[in-house]
This record gives sequence, C-alpha cells and structure tokens, in this order.
Amino acid sequence: MTKRFIKIEKKDNGIFELIFNNSQARNALNKIMLEEISESLDELKLNKKLRILIITGVGKTFSAGADLDWMKSAKNLSLEENKKDALYFSEMLKKIDEFSKPTLALINGHVFGGGLGIVSACDFSLAEENAKFCFSEVRLGLIPAMIGPYVVRSIGLANSRKLFLTGKVFDTKHALKINLIDEALPLSRLKDKKEELVNELLMGAPKAQEEIKSFLFGITNKDINESLINKTSQTIANIRTSSEGQEGIDAFLNKRKPSWQNDNS
Repeated sequence: MTKRFIKIEKKDNGIFELIFNNSQARNALNKIMLEEISESLDELKLNKKLRILIITGVGKTFSAGADLDWMKSAKNLSLEENKKDALYFSEMLKKIDEFSKPTLALINGHVFGGGLGIVSACDFSLAEENAKFCFSEVRLGLIPAMIGPYVVRSIGLANSRKLFLTGKVFDTKHALKINLIDEALPLSRLKDKKEELVNELLMGAPKAQEEIKSFLFGITNKDINESLINKTSQTIANIRTSSEGQEGIDAFLNKRKPSWQNDNS
C-alpha cells in the first residue's frame, strides 16, 4: 500500500514495514505525512496478522524532522490554530507509543528533531553506524515539546537538558551511551540484525507480548501497594488460564514448540 509520503510493505510471518517515502525532502515530516502515518497506524492496529511493526525510511535519512514549508505555514497560525496543528504530531506519537505489537525503529540514516520522537516511541531501535542525531529545535527558537515526554523517558532528564539546550549534533556512539538507540551497525549488517531481532520476537507468544506492553504502561511509576499487588496477581491469573497461556505451558511440559512458533516456520 503506497500513499503520497509513506508506503506499507507486508513481509513474511506477520512483519509489516511502515516506510517514510519522501527522500527528496529527506523524509521531513509535514501535515499530510503525519495524517498518512496516523491513518496507517489505525489500519495496521486492526490487522490480526500483524506481529511486528518496523518503521524506517528510504534514502540516507530516517527523518530530517519538521518540513520547512510546514514550519512556514505554522508561523502564520494563531495560538489556537498552532495548538491544533501540533496535535497531529502529538497524537501520532501516542499511537506509536501505545501500538499493541512490538515496534522497531530501523534507522537508515540521520535523524533530527521530530524524527527522534518517533525513534523514542518505538520499543526497539537499530541504527546505521554513520547516522547523526540532533535536537535542533532550540536553534530555531523552538523547543522539542511534543517529543519531549518520549525522549526524556528514553535518555533521562540530565541528558535531555544537555542536548535540548545546545541543539548539538551527535553520533551513534553517544546515542548508544545515553540509551537513545539499542545498537549501531554498518549498513551491510543492519538487515541481518533486524532479522535476528525479528526472529527473537517471533519466539514469543503474540497475545502475551500485547499484554506485556499494556501491563508495563499500567505499572510504571505506580506505588507498590495492595492495589498494585492485586492487579499483578489478577493479570498472571488471567494469562495462565488463557488459551495461549495454556498452550505455552503444555508445550513446555511436553517439550514441543508452542503453536505460534510453528506458525512462523
């Protein structure tokens, strides 16, 4: 499925790729592109065959951040119009962050500004080793407000202060150090590493992976009290008695592959 600025490709074993397809503009984000990403996420969310979502780009840039023409148009908007305009991006990031299946940012090249919010909203991130990164907003008189919650969660407050306040460009070595990305590899090895990670994820039970993502949202930054203890106990009871949980336990006890692994072979 191809739209104006993105395309969706279905691979084997329930793997889908959402690809930024505007290399002439270095995959810069504009309003139409954000709408296309958001609509595609809604469609993919309903696809029962999807196991893993990979987000990547064409060309040598994952995303250059906000498109200049979009920024020019925002300059002439009122305060309320600017807020409404910004919500397109905020809501799209939230959809990625809350996507029920595992998500992987496959960083094919440089990432600036808003593109780093997409990376931070994904569960996993693999980068081409020569990629450069930059929170450039401050040098334009702006701040990385919409992506801030996801980036701060990934790299922490101290690192966010340093990079947000300076807007300096940094490399994959530093991105690894601050936990912005999981691994950096030569372009020739990036595909192999992606396949390795995909195969590891396919070993897991699909419903359990969905429950894990939901569960982590529900327990993060919560006090460990009686209410939370009851919630965790109820969660594991529900999983153990589910058809997938029963299948997994039976497969382990009988030393066979569970059904979801056979589906991938």
